[in-house]
Amino acid sequence: MPYVSTHFLAVLLVFSFQSTTQGDKAVQRKDSVTVSAGISKEQLALEDRLNGIILQGDQSLRSGNAANAITQYESALALVNKEQLLAEQKNHVLEKLANGYMKGNRAQAAVSVYSELLEARKQDCASATFALSECAGAQHSLGLAQMQVGDFQSALASLRNAETNYGKAEKLTEFHEISAVEAKDQAQVRLLIAVTLFRLGKTSEAITTVEVAVPQLTLIQSDETIQISIRDEAGRSLRDAQTLLSRFKSPQ
Repeated sequence: MPYVSTHFLAVLLVFSFQSTTQGDKAVQRKDSVTVSAGISKEQLALEDRLNGIILQGDQSLRSGNAANAITQYESALALVNKEQLLAEQKNHVLEKLANGYMKGNRAQAAVSVYSELLEARKQDCASATFALSECAGAQHSLGLAQMQVGDFQSALASLRNAETNYGKAEKLTEFHEISAVEAKDQAQVRLLIAVTLFRLGKTSEAITTVEVAVPQLTLIQSDETIQISIRDEAGRSLRDAQTLLSRFKSPQ
């Protein structure tokens, strides 16, 4: 079967997506012994400990030591599972761990974690609110992990769901720039869908899918009303799309 590398798409479409859409969120809870922010001293101490472990993992990942990063993130997950006061941090830790698994070439482990994260997003996926964007992100990440283990049929289903939900989320916001981000994410997922179709032997459908993404990316790249970083990312994806079209249309 024809082969096309997905590495350049992996870095662009998933890891950067996570860093831009799934930032750290402050957690506010009520406990009997509180401080001025409404969080108990015990909880603050636990969160400091957790953040320290995660920071070590992040530093290891940036330095290229994915194995040590995974060890740190697994330790962070064990702490979250042990301490009820950290329960709301679990998805954040799982996202870190899944990303570590992907960068550590342990995509099958990442599939399991991303599946758990998607299960946690069930209400988002069933909603008619902008939370659909979070659901799409989880489906997007799962689809890429499934691609990395060679399960292209499952990846296709996950990515098509993400494509649909990004499109719905785009229509649910009144803010033009946020709408542009959702459209960009949808177009980027379409490039991954095209790769899965190509790997499944559906070259004609893969070409059509890329050709649908190209005008989306072109429009975003040329939109001077949105941040340059969004336009630049669309431009990089547009070049990826052109590379894919060249590959798909070349004689087999």
